[in-house]
Amino acid sequence: MGVGEVDGQTSLGDLQIEGTTETLGIDLCASTGRMSFSGVSICSNAQAVYKGCLDWLREYAHAPAQQTHVLFTLKYYNTSTSKVILEILQILESILRAGGEVLVEWKFRAEDMDMEDAGAEFSENTMIPFQLEEVKE
Repeated sequence: MGVGEVDGQTSLGDLQIEGTTETLGIDLCASTGRMSFSGVSICSNAQAVYKGCLDWLREYAHAPAQQTHVLFTLKYYNTSTSKVILEILQILESILRAGGEVLVEWKFRAEDMDMEDAGAEFSENTMIPFQLEEVKE
């Protein structure tokens, strides 16, 4: 995460975290508002693992891009991670309430009913527009 000077104002740098066998791959771009979360998250203390990401999102929410587009392509996540996903959505919802444009795209494998249901449930618990999309592998 980097901070730079643009026209005398501080700007939030991009955040990229390579995924592992236990943590999500994360790509957050402040200037375009495009963000993605992909892979598997089975870490036992997701709050600590994703703290940097959550801090970045909170900072981003103060001065978001005109449009924020978030892509979730998750294969599996545990309960600890679901709390982090909910927190991410709450931060995004604050952008929406402040007048920003936010869209969440939730992609799931055709045979993965659990991931489809999870996306639908997150969608129901937020005012953010969600697009649920089945993908074939």
